[in-house]
Amino acid sequence: MPQPQPLPREEAAAAGAGEGPGAGAGPAEPPEGGWGWVVMLAAMWCNGAVFGIQNSCGVLFVSMLQHFGGSEDRQMAFKTAWVSSLSMGMVFFCSPIVSIFTDLFGCRKVAVIGAAVGFVGLLSSSFVSTIEPLYFTYGVLFACGCSFAYQPSLVILGHYFKKRLGLVNGIVTAGSSLFTVTLPFLLRVLIDSVDLFNTLRVLCVLMFILFLAGFTYKPLVSNAKDKDVAKKGKFRFPPEKKIFNFSVFKVMSYRIWAFGIPAALFGYFVPYVHLMKHVKDRFGDNVREEVLLLCLGITSGIGRLIFGRVADYIPGAKKVYLQVCLHMVLKEYTHIQNVF
Repeated sequence: MPQPQPLPREEAAAAGAGEGPGAGAGPAEPPEGGWGWVVMLAAMWCNGAVFGIQNSCGVLFVSMLQHFGGSEDRQMAFKTAWVSSLSMGMVFFCSPIVSIFTDLFGCRKVAVIGAAVGFVGLLSSSFVSTIEPLYFTYGVLFACGCSFAYQPSLVILGHYFKKRLGLVNGIVTAGSSLFTVTLPFLLRVLIDSVDLFNTLRVLCVLMFILFLAGFTYKPLVSNAKDKDVAKKGKFRFPPEKKIFNFSVFKVMSYRIWAFGIPAALFGYFVPYVHLMKHVKDRFGDNVREEVLLLCLGITSGIGRLIFGRVADYIPGAKKVYLQVCLHMVLKEYTHIQNVF
């Protein structure tokens, strides 16, 4: 599953972005390693846990459909599909809010609280008796927690890396590919062995580790104002212009990125919801439907690593143009795939 990447540091600075905690101290030179490698592994786990579960929703969809209704019940199929679709949508729908909270409170706090909320949402989903409560527990609560945990995992990388940021982003986002390769097979074994709800409880282990991983997002810069606030024990919201910084839209590369990525990803996630059931309906039990997710995960991971490294050699805003173009190509390929 492709995830939108943050703007290059120089583009964000030109737009006045990043005026949250630590901005008053001036930009610090990223260490290009050290504790940053631990942060990279934690962010990789975040991408793997969040999007590994989301990408494997087709396996959960088939199991939910069998548990709450039947594979031939079209009305129940529609209701069940809404659970995964709502969850995927909420992960990205919450992104603007998460960005504001990250600027206000920092990456660590937002990521830790988000992982805790996601854990609660996933755990509560394992105790429902009908499909409707899953709209809130899995589709909203779990997804919002994932969104709050995911966004800081990208932001924090720019604090520790600059020259290697493309490669590090590639490695981190390859975490979702690694989990996409392995998790569908694990879910199938767990569902067949311990049923759907106990499988969801096992997945809570991933969210608990994600909760612990959030504590590794150590901020590198803390300005004098932040220290004074900590001593006084009071928190004041910054001016509204700093929270809603629309000046970033003056940057051409940001406008292309902000409007190009949603257009490119429109409809991309549909196969992840219905692919498993489509294979089962068309080929029966003769084909293991998880193999398709295996292929998607492998090719996606290879692409992330290659183009992550390529991006390190592309200056400034041209990285954004490359990303948008590749997403548009991916969108067209996905639509062609849906036709056949």
